[in-house]
Amino acid sequence: MWLHILKKLFYVLLVVLTTTAVLYSVARLFPGDPITVLYGETAPSPDIRKFLEARLWLDKPIYAQLLLYWKRLFTGDWGVSIFSGEPVLTLILRRYINSLALALATTITTTALCVLLVYLSTVKGYDKIFTQLATVSTSMPAVLWGIVLMLVLALLKMPIPFGSIVMPLATLTIAGVGIFYTILKNLIEKAFSEPFIEMYRAVGMSRARLFIRALHYAMPVYVTAVLYRLGLIVAGAIATETLFSYPGMGKLLVDAFSSRDYPVLLGWSAMISSTLALLNIFGDLLHMYIDPRIREEK
Repeated sequence: MWLHILKKLFYVLLVVLTTTAVLYSVARLFPGDPITVLYGETAPSPDIRKFLEARLWLDKPIYAQLLLYWKRLFTGDWGVSIFSGEPVLTLILRRYINSLALALATTITTTALCVLLVYLSTVKGYDKIFTQLATVSTSMPAVLWGIVLMLVLALLKMPIPFGSIVMPLATLTIAGVGIFYTILKNLIEKAFSEPFIEMYRAVGMSRARLFIRALHYAMPVYVTAVLYRLGLIVAGAIATETLFSYPGMGKLLVDAFSSRDYPVLLGWSAMISSTLALLNIFGDLLHMYIDPRIREEK
């Protein structure tokens, strides 16, 4: 198992190097640079521009800039933001914690709702109504649900809490509950067709207890799907965070890209790529812990 983990960690390193290189190269291909954005319509003098380019390494080839940034990343010196002057690592950690809080809260609320709805659907027989609600949930992307919520609050003459976790949490929960309800319901239905459930049913186990057994059977696959979405939210629910001005990683990416804040972009890509890769490792380990068959295979 340790060899498996070491291989995964090596892949983490490759992912970090690749994503930082791709994102930085894409940012450099776009018109403009930090100096132009910083000065706006008032162009700096040639001497000042030359000084700033040397200070920001913009006078070097892209590959040389990447090597210098990689050296900083892996030595713990992530530099400072070009525009705010704040240390990049401090800025990213603050936004990362906000996105992590949003991702965890969304995951908990979505999972709790899905388990409750699937229980009511499977055990109590409310299948048709919840299936229709799930279809409605998946019919629009998260950002459109956010706009709908804003319109509802406007019609109710209630203030929209911009910058708060409340609106992004509600939006992502509404957008996610439909698909995860469908996933969990299909897994539970598959479990109910397994021989071990038939055996429990034959000995007179109640349907509610059968649901608990089936839920345990469905958890490995469901957890894998949940961890994947957790990583995506941490990586940046870009449209949702921007819509509600939530200070997370998604909004940070938009701000850094628009201002060509290269140190922040590289720090963002390093943090997010390593998070997604580590979540993949954690998902494998958790899957092995939950499902003994996978553990024996590994």
